[in-house]
Amino acid sequence: MSLTNINMALCIILGNALSLTSAMALPEDKNQEIHIASDQAHLDKPKGIIVYSGNVEMQQGTLNIQADKITLTRTPNGLEKIVAQGSPAHYEQVLSLEDGKTQAYGETIIFLTQIEELTLLKNAGLKKQGNLFAGDKIVYLIKEQRVKADSPTENSRIQMVIQPKQDKE
Repeated sequence: MSLTNINMALCIILGNALSLTSAMALPEDKNQEIHIASDQAHLDKPKGIIVYSGNVEMQQGTLNIQADKITLTRTPNGLEKIVAQGSPAHYEQVLSLEDGKTQAYGETIIFLTQIEELTLLKNAGLKKQGNLFAGDKIVYLIKEQRVKADSPTENSRIQMVIQPKQDKE
């Protein structure tokens, strides 16, 4: 076997190893630990509510939320709801390797974790694969990959930026 063939074989093996590593780099976020940093925290265990306030940063796997205040609601089934409030609050998560990072913002972000529904309220925006949806209310059904944007008044309109389809090489 020539040196060129050995180098090609090594490149193929290395490429396969890297693609396998990147495919394994996205564990299911809901099974990961939640890490939160804030200035204050208040726990109401009987109600299953924890309120974090003051420069709150939350991370669970690839999920990253930054807000002035985050309220977590837990049930016997686990984490049920995350409500983030800020001016604006920010959400970021890698939902799949193909789609890359999904980013969202709004003065209020409501994430229903069990049904994977993200609601963005007031001065809201959702950016995915370069496409942007902006308005006063945006609902993103994550599993179904569906977005619904509403405008409560005639004075505020929905804004969208949609990228042209890219040819794959």
